[in-house]
Amino acid sequence: MDGYRLYIRTDEAGVIIHGFSSAFEKPQEGDILITEDGPRHFHLAWPEPLINERGQYRYKWVDGERIERSQAELDAEWAARPPAPPTESEKIAQLESDKLTLMESMAELYEMVLALQNTGAEQA
Repeated sequence: MDGYRLYIRTDEAGVIIHGFSSAFEKPQEGDILITEDGPRHFHLAWPEPLINERGQYRYKWVDGERIERSQAELDAEWAARPPAPPTESEKIAQLESDKLTLMESMAELYEMVLALQNTGAEQA
């Protein structure tokens, strides 16, 4: 008999996003008590990781039971995620490319101005 309460927290879709024991955390409104007599550490009662290798939550709570999310469900969620922000190296490369494009555009503009000046000088 360990004597700690174990809880899970779900999001609005019922996906289990957190697990903890009363030894370390107080439950919030909506947290679900899964046992009143659990070990001090949540993972001792629930050894499977809550997240997969992609950082996605693996389980959902349906009608009082833990259900593993299907691979199709996980893949659909993954596909709907926004793209990762660019790295510092990618940002620098993009800035260098933008600068080169701007310099080329300015050179073309300068050539057009010179051509117009030459045309104007020839007509005078």
